[in-house]
Amino acid sequence: MGEKMRARNFKCLLIILAAILVGGSGCRNGYQSHFWGLALSPKVAKLTHDSHDNLNPALSPDGKQIAFVSDRSGNYEIWLMNADGSGLKNLTNQIAVDRYPAWSPDGSKIVFASTRSGNWDIWVMNADGSGPQPITNHRMADLSPAWSRDGSKIAFVSYRDLEYSIYIMDAEGQNQRKLTTGGNGDWGPVFSPDGKQIAFTSSRSGGGDLYLIDTETGTQYWRLTDNPARDMIPAWSPDGRQIAFVSERGGDRDLWIINSDGTSPQPLTRGIYKHRRPLYDVDREFVEGLGYYALSWSPDVKKIVYTSVRKDGKGDISILSME
Repeated sequence: MGEKMRARNFKCLLIILAAILVGGSGCRNGYQSHFWGLALSPKVAKLTHDSHDNLNPALSPDGKQIAFVSDRSGNYEIWLMNADGSGLKNLTNQIAVDRYPAWSPDGSKIVFASTRSGNWDIWVMNADGSGPQPITNHRMADLSPAWSRDGSKIAFVSYRDLEYSIYIMDAEGQNQRKLTTGGNGDWGPVFSPDGKQIAFTSSRSGGGDLYLIDTETGTQYWRLTDNPARDMIPAWSPDGRQIAFVSERGGDRDLWIINSDGTSPQPLTRGIYKHRRPLYDVDREFVEGLGYYALSWSPDVKKIVYTSVRKDGKGDISILSME
């Protein structure tokens, strides 16, 4: 009888331990639980497996292809591959540098930044790399373009007024106007799915935080994050409910997620940027930092494509599955 009782007690103990491990005990450092990963079970897989520097991935609207930047041809050019890493194709082949690809909503075109005109300007080409055309022409750098969901607008970063600010224009390049001011460190604009807001990173608060701005008036700012650690590079979920971003809150640079109203920030990864590139300075290394830590969300909201960092400091295109 005593052995049966001990066996029953042992089974009860195992059940209690299992409940503790799955539920977690909570934590005060901003993480939900030490076992938080068991809830989502995110999985990470590398899509590039070579010695080249691969960065700045952008998923096509149908989720089947990824445009990205690589130096595999001896210069930073825009390349294309299938979402599983196969079917590698060179889209641009210039002496100049081409970076920051972003897809049009219908998947027929890719907007990007290039130095082929002698300065950083915004260009548009067909999704197969044909027909490249400039849509800005300014003596100051224009960078980091992003297309609105309805295809009518393109946001970008420019140094035209001797400060890095967010600009907006028609998709053909007309009606260029400044949207943000007073930051001298606003970068990485991305439209909300409804087109009413743009999320961006700014150093206007002293470090790095995520902000929202009204796309029509440009007069209404919302500070989305307020943390001593640096938050940067936002990417809207296709349903507009959440924003993924890169943060240093956990001590290392990692992928985080936050509701679009600024509530419930949660880590998606732990220590994926341990072999990270040095923290960039906006004034000295703006171009490098802006394009390197880029995120792109799949249309089914289940995957995020990003740049991972190898021990040699070079990048690989990786994909995080949240299923």
